[in-house]
Amino acid sequence: MLTSSDLYKQSLPFPHRRVTFVRATDINGTILMDDVPIIDGSVSASLTSTVTRTLDLRVSDDLFPVSPTDPLSPYQSVLHVSTGIGYPDGSFDVFPVFTGRVMEASRGAEGDVAIRCDDLAADVVAFRFEQPTISSAGASTVAQIQAFILQALPQATFGTNDVTDQAVPKLAWDDDRGKALDQLAVALQGRWYTLGNGDFVVRRYPYATSPALAFYLDGQPSVTLVPLTYNGVVSAATRTITRDGTANSITVVSDRLDGSGSIRYTERDTSGTSPTRFSGLYGKVSQILRPQTPVNNASAQALARQQLSSSRALTEQWSASIVPDATLEPGDTISLSYRGQSAAQVIDTITYPLTTGSLMTLGMRAQVDPIPEEL
Repeated sequence: MLTSSDLYKQSLPFPHRRVTFVRATDINGTILMDDVPIIDGSVSASLTSTVTRTLDLRVSDDLFPVSPTDPLSPYQSVLHVSTGIGYPDGSFDVFPVFTGRVMEASRGAEGDVAIRCDDLAADVVAFRFEQPTISSAGASTVAQIQAFILQALPQATFGTNDVTDQAVPKLAWDDDRGKALDQLAVALQGRWYTLGNGDFVVRRYPYATSPALAFYLDGQPSVTLVPLTYNGVVSAATRTITRDGTANSITVVSDRLDGSGSIRYTERDTSGTSPTRFSGLYGKVSQILRPQTPVNNASAQALARQQLSSSRALTEQWSASIVPDATLEPGDTISLSYRGQSAAQVIDTITYPLTTGSLMTLGMRAQVDPIPEEL
C-alpha cells in the first residue's frame, strides 16, 4: 500500500475530483508529450500474469499516431500514468499506477482512438535467449534475475524485494527468458513483476493473510485514521467459496537441463483437522510442477509446501466495487465489510479507473485454514 497524506485519507469516502496525469516519453526518459489529454481509461493489474499491468486509454482523433515519432507511437512511446484526488485549491495527491510501452493504437469508424499498453515486463519477455543460456552458479538468485532483466531492458530500475535470497544453482534454458525468470523467482518462493512506477521487484506472495493495512466498509461515509478505516466506500461485494484451483497434493519434479539427476517430491495435506485433507471427505486433488530450480529434496519440499499453501488459499474469494483508492496494490491485505459480512483478503487483481464516475474493482482471496504444523 502506497503512503498517502492524511488529507487524502480524509477525502477518500466523500465526493471528490479524480485527477490523472499521463506523460509520454521514450524508453530513455526523453519527454514526447508532458500531459497527454485522455477521454477515458483504466489500468488493470493482476499478479496472476507476467505482464502484471495493462493500460487502456481513449484519446481524441488528433492523437492517433501516423508517424514513428508521434507521442503515442508504438515505435517509441512509453506512458507513465499517475492518478488520485484533486483538491479545491488546485493541489492534488496522485500515485503511479502504470509505466509501459504503447503496444497498439486503433482508430475506430467514428474517429475514436484506443491506445493499449503493457508494462515493461513485456519488453523483458519479448527478448528471448538467442542461444542456450546457463545461470551463474553460486551467485545471488536476485542478482541473476536482475541481470537477465537488464540484458533485455538496460534502462530497467529496481525496487525493494522481500524474498530471502540464496545462491543460484547451475541451470540451463533454451530460449524462454520469461520462463527462466519465473523459475528463478519460484526458487525464492516469490514472483518477479513491475510496480506502477516501472520498478522491477521480486516479492513473496502472501497467500496467508497478514494484518490488514486498511479497512473498507459500506455504510455512511467517515474516516478513522488509526486503524485506517474507510466507511461508505464499498458499493458492492460478492463472496464465494469454491473448489476451483485447489489441490491437496503437490508433486515437484525437477528434470534439470544441465544433465544432473531428477528430483521428485510430493507434499500432501495430511492434517486430521483440515477440511481439504488428502484422502478425506474432500477427496484427492493433485498438481504436478516441473521447475528446474530445486537442487535437492529440501528445496523441492520448500517449493511444494509453498505451492500447497497457495493452492489451499483458493478457499474464500471476494470481489468488490469500491471508491477508487490508488494507494492499493496487488498483494496488499485489506479487510472488507459489506452487508454484515467481513473478511481479511489479499488483493489479486485491481482495475484502476482514470476518470471520474467509475468505481475501482478488486479481486481478492484468502487462506482460511493455514498449513498445519504437522505437514
